[in-house]
Amino acid sequence: MKSSLLYLFGLPVLIAGCHSTEKKNPATDSVTTAVVERRVAVQEHLPENFYKRFQGIIGDRNVTINLNKIGKNFTGTYDYNGVQVNLVTDKIINQDSIILIENGLADHYTEDVIPGGKAKLHLKWTGTVFSGIRVDGKEKSSIRLEESYPEGSYAFKIATYADSAKAYPAKKESPQASVKYEYLMSAGTKPEEQWLDKQVKKTMDLQKPAASWATAIKNDADTYLKGYKAEIREMKIEADEPSATLNYYRGQTLSIHYNDNGFAVIKHLIDSYSGGAHGNYATTLYCFDVKNQKHLTLADVLKIDSVSLQKLVEKNFRIQYNVKPAEELTTQLFENHLAANKNFFFDKTGVSFLYNPYEVASFAQGQIIVSVPYSDLKKYLNPVFIKRMENDVHLHD
Repeated sequence: MKSSLLYLFGLPVLIAGCHSTEKKNPATDSVTTAVVERRVAVQEHLPENFYKRFQGIIGDRNVTINLNKIGKNFTGTYDYNGVQVNLVTDKIINQDSIILIENGLADHYTEDVIPGGKAKLHLKWTGTVFSGIRVDGKEKSSIRLEESYPEGSYAFKIATYADSAKAYPAKKESPQASVKYEYLMSAGTKPEEQWLDKQVKKTMDLQKPAASWATAIKNDADTYLKGYKAEIREMKIEADEPSATLNYYRGQTLSIHYNDNGFAVIKHLIDSYSGGAHGNYATTLYCFDVKNQKHLTLADVLKIDSVSLQKLVEKNFRIQYNVKPAEELTTQLFENHLAANKNFFFDKTGVSFLYNPYEVASFAQGQIIVSVPYSDLKKYLNPVFIKRMENDVHLHD
């Protein structure tokens, strides 16, 4: 269960132990910067790490895909046929040929809920374009996706940092704490893009956000590892009696969910283990109005009272998690109601609410994500918001 959950929101958190002498410097990590407003450099081969925004067609449908790559791991999101889905790696054929598989935004979606179920995208990179086919059962659709950053979308660099520290440095098989970051930096130089970069840094709650990304990340990692060593000393466990529960880790991942119309929706995933039966993880969503340099609240998107919104959330929860009208919500949740929370995000399909483990259901249920389509929200949408989104949103019933 846990391994599949880590792919729910963007880049997978791969916690790999490494010795403190094997540090990676963010300043020298491989990063890829795309030029905004459709001026994109030709790249003969796909870079090791990147964030790319693609526009194009799959069959007869226009699509926009936000795609990340860290090493051999691809993750992304896109809207197909009015449903937002995740993309994850299915198979790496070679450096420039891959197969991505479609998953739902939440682990409990079923093939009956996601049109096409587990469809696959067979893609080949040709310099600035992915070409290929989408295979959904016996149906095949041609694909052409071009890297593109029109006005109102933003280019990002992507980088990683990893480090570790042993509990008992003199012991070869010592438990250790590992830390890893996969993060995004705004690649633009316009004032609003520099503002966005500062906001993205704040999402990670770095101790010295005014510092460069490289310095801020390293300082945060050092603080975590020093805290681990101090905790080990306080526990006073003998070096010859170590426990596997002393193998701590913490990973932080930033990824893009939506990048259009002057908006950027950023996902921040923290995955950690600090002893006990299992680790824990949580995703926080940040919706930025980059054009106006504002962190959006739900009131900036919807003008609706809490009772009416709760009814819509519960209605769509029942649909998406297969809870029949006569059944109690407690078949899936702690309580027999589900109110909207502040952890929301939006895209072309609607407004969604994410509930982390233990928030409304058990850890085994994973993250609960309820998507409310724009067709349900037509009369509640903030006029300023819908004016910006009018070319993207699906308002049909």
